[in-house]
Amino acid sequence: MLTSDRKNYSNIIKQCAITISLNVSSTLLSLMIQHLGFTEANIVVIYLLSVLITSRYTKGYVYGIVASVISILSFNYFFTIPLYTFKVEDKSYYFTFIVMLASAVFTSALTSKLLHSKEMTDDREKQAHILYSLTSSLAKTSEVLDVAKVSSKCLSSLFGCDIYCILVNDKSCKSQILTVKKGCFDINNIEADWEEIEIIVKSHHSFPINIRGRCISYICFPQEMGEMIESKKFLFDSIVMQITIAMEREILIEEKENANTETQNERFKNNLLRSISHDLRTPLTRITGASEMLYHSLNEEASLKLVSEIYEDSRWLTKLVENILSLTRIQEGRLALNIKKEAVEEIVAESIARASKYYPNHKVSINLPDEVLFVPMDGKLIEQVLINLVDNAIKHTTPQNEIIVSIWPEGDKVWFEVYNNGLSINENDLPNLFKMFYVGSNKIPDSRHGMGLGLPICKAIINYHGGEIYVENNEEGGATFKFYLKA
Repeated sequence: MLTSDRKNYSNIIKQCAITISLNVSSTLLSLMIQHLGFTEANIVVIYLLSVLITSRYTKGYVYGIVASVISILSFNYFFTIPLYTFKVEDKSYYFTFIVMLASAVFTSALTSKLLHSKEMTDDREKQAHILYSLTSSLAKTSEVLDVAKVSSKCLSSLFGCDIYCILVNDKSCKSQILTVKKGCFDINNIEADWEEIEIIVKSHHSFPINIRGRCISYICFPQEMGEMIESKKFLFDSIVMQITIAMEREILIEEKENANTETQNERFKNNLLRSISHDLRTPLTRITGASEMLYHSLNEEASLKLVSEIYEDSRWLTKLVENILSLTRIQEGRLALNIKKEAVEEIVAESIARASKYYPNHKVSINLPDEVLFVPMDGKLIEQVLINLVDNAIKHTTPQNEIIVSIWPEGDKVWFEVYNNGLSINENDLPNLFKMFYVGSNKIPDSRHGMGLGLPICKAIINYHGGEIYVENNEEGGATFKFYLKA
């Protein structure tokens, strides 16, 4: 603040010195040409010229008006009778003084206005040049870091000061600080913790760069630059906007590239899964059929056990392949629904029969309403959901536990519920059960380990039907899965 006041005081003294010097020079020149025999009209012109020059080399209207008044007084003192006094004997000189003062003031005001217009034009031209240079430089950048470097150099050159440009990463990671020293365009790029960044931001005149509600960068100036920045607010706001647009562009490009990469990876994964599944399906079907035939034709207990294990393994692999194929169809949006009204009782009975066929020691009970329910659905897909849920319940129970499938209408919804009182689900697993490839931590010993595809596929099928699926632990133990379909 003291530096600014001292600068203003020095500027006033300089303007006053110019005004007085030009008036003294005009007076001396007038005395000389009077001695050579020139008339008073020539002297008036010289004083008008001094006022014009004063307005040209000083800032503002005040100095031009002061020069006009001093010129009148000097003309009166040195060139009107009586000389060397401010008295006027010839009254006509009053008119001369008025005309001279009006001409001088008008000339001063016009000159000051023209100079002010020129300064504004030059300033706008300079701003346009700066913005054009910045925009051209930013157009050549290829990442956010390049945008920060170009911006730092531009702002340091424009305001003539040191600049900090901070690229904010997640608070758990290191952020980057770019430092540009005044007059030196070598950029120091260092990493810093969030605490260090907060110190820099608070100790400087800082401006955040916000994109989609998240601060990704700070531009930090010395505190004493606040007044200068305010005086060039329009230019500074324009520069910040250009920087924001450039950074947002680079972020969008990066996000698009990442999305394209993820899409390609997903496509590759789906193609691989589909190819493997198709290749496995045929031999697994043959193995399953052959083992079933052997199981019914052999008599020896050891042979029956061996064939039974082969059959169970092949059946499990067949189901896994079907789930993988369903997964690929869902992810690619190729899950075609054949919606028509189906009898709920038939769908449930068929599902339980298929699910419990290979677990004869487990008993599954059914609770159905008295009236026959017809619900719009894709019967095969809803069967797949119920088979997966019953199969999941069997895996988490022993033959001594209960498994109950219940159906009931409620308003415009029909609810399906699969209850068991076996093992409860780990509380940490509950929010993740419907995520792809997530495998729960609780299961009956010696039960087969799944790949975490069954429940996500169930959720996708129910969502395709416009319903929702839920899971919760029972107070007495075990868990309940339930979903609804629109009636």
